[in-house]
Amino acid sequence: MPTNKKTIRAMAAALCSLAVLCGTAAQGTAAHAAEAGGSPYNITVGVGSSDSEARFCWISGSSAAGELQIAKTGDVKGGSFPANAAKQASTKLVTATEGVLDNPGNTDHPVSSFTDAGGAALTDEYSSQVTVGSLAPDTSYSYRVGDGTTWSPVYTFQTKSTAKGFSFAAFGDPQVGASGNLANDQAGWANTLNKVYSKFPNVNFLFSMGDQVNDYDHLYTQQQEYKAFFNPESSANYLQTHLLAAYSGNHDFQMGRYYSFHYNQPNLSTLGQTQTNNVPDNNGDYWFRYGSTLFMVLEGNNFYDVSAHDAFMKQAISANQNAKWKIVSFHQAPYSEANHDGATSSDDDVMFMRNNWTKLMDKYAVDVVLNGHDHYYTRSFQMYGGSPVNTVKTNKVTNPKGTVYFTLDSGSGSKYYKYNTTADHSFSAFGWQNNVPTYTYVSVTDGAISLSTYATSSDTPIDTYTITKSAAAPAAASVKPAGTASNPKTGDRKGSDSAVFAIAAVALLAALLSAVMILRKKAARG
Repeated sequence: MPTNKKTIRAMAAALCSLAVLCGTAAQGTAAHAAEAGGSPYNITVGVGSSDSEARFCWISGSSAAGELQIAKTGDVKGGSFPANAAKQASTKLVTATEGVLDNPGNTDHPVSSFTDAGGAALTDEYSSQVTVGSLAPDTSYSYRVGDGTTWSPVYTFQTKSTAKGFSFAAFGDPQVGASGNLANDQAGWANTLNKVYSKFPNVNFLFSMGDQVNDYDHLYTQQQEYKAFFNPESSANYLQTHLLAAYSGNHDFQMGRYYSFHYNQPNLSTLGQTQTNNVPDNNGDYWFRYGSTLFMVLEGNNFYDVSAHDAFMKQAISANQNAKWKIVSFHQAPYSEANHDGATSSDDDVMFMRNNWTKLMDKYAVDVVLNGHDHYYTRSFQMYGGSPVNTVKTNKVTNPKGTVYFTLDSGSGSKYYKYNTTADHSFSAFGWQNNVPTYTYVSVTDGAISLSTYATSSDTPIDTYTITKSAAAPAAASVKPAGTASNPKTGDRKGSDSAVFAIAAVALLAALLSAVMILRKKAARG
């Protein structure tokens, strides 16, 4: 979407496991005949705070309290779950703020307040969430969700031991619907997931870099996009039978709180949260621990509030001081070869992140940063202080200084961006764009992390990169007390933080006065 839209929206916000491939297991009784709108959909089994926890979320048209039934697969006898299988969910009425960028005065309302393309009122939706802990490793679990009367099919997923390491598959923006052909995007997303599980059937979880959906003007369109993202292939049910980690991109959060009802994030913080017309979007930073690795997910749509993300990272690292690796992920990419908004348009929010967010990665000795947004694969050099530590191109490093940044290409093939011919790419160690969907397979052990990126058209990786930490590696930087950080300056930094925030404040005032007229004139969307 145009830079001015993202900047206006974000400044306003800142100020104001191994799975069983047969998705529908034969255990359990068939779902009852659905009540009107009562059948669960958009069902996910999400990553938990640790690898022994799973967090479930689903949507339905039923206002009845949600319920999860879950048990070890071997304990589901004759299609019946044991008596202790029931877990009560937290069920809430779903609300949204439709098309807020083009209509800044819009407010948060239940789904039934909105209409479809024909003018008919939509049906209210309800979101249910429940968390299950103390899951045994290397164990098959079966579950179904519903309201005690109307049930989903029975799905099966499998936990994995992380004693010898783990793996996950990461995807750039699926952005289902971005091509204008929802069916094609859905098929492309399903094909990518199929490629992952055909080549790496033991992958522990999936990780999406934001912009799972595309439309931010019409709620009824985004509803269909969510259904296509969460279940692109009903014969496989990938996201019902495999753990998922995801977060919001600039398209996901354009419906206000609507995004937050589709995920059950672990350790979700109010730090980094955005707001839509003074209503919190429930989309702040969150973290989870998987094996030896701490994952910190930052809300990239709140890019000016650096101090909030700083405080969050300090808290997360303090709670996981024995983590061997630190991976950070957020949507917008500080280091990308792509031409996101056009050759003559600077991506101001992204440049702000390059000049400021990268300091947090230096401060907290982050190993890897994973980004999306630019639909163009880029791997940086090891970066520190805003500059490459070393510009020798290599696929292997040992005990490196700094952080490596990955910008991932499209996970579905719905949209691609081109090489930016006018920008400085001195940060880039490798770039690739062949207009083919890609995914990145990441393997993690205590001693090494390896990232291999594949196009769905080939079993040969287009890029590989391995970081090894030897026993003699220096200890990671300790967490400093809260307060002003002694961050190194970045190579692109111009002016002080106060100057940046002053400019942002002036820009916000000007933008708010003319937002409606300006935004309507812009045709390009990112």
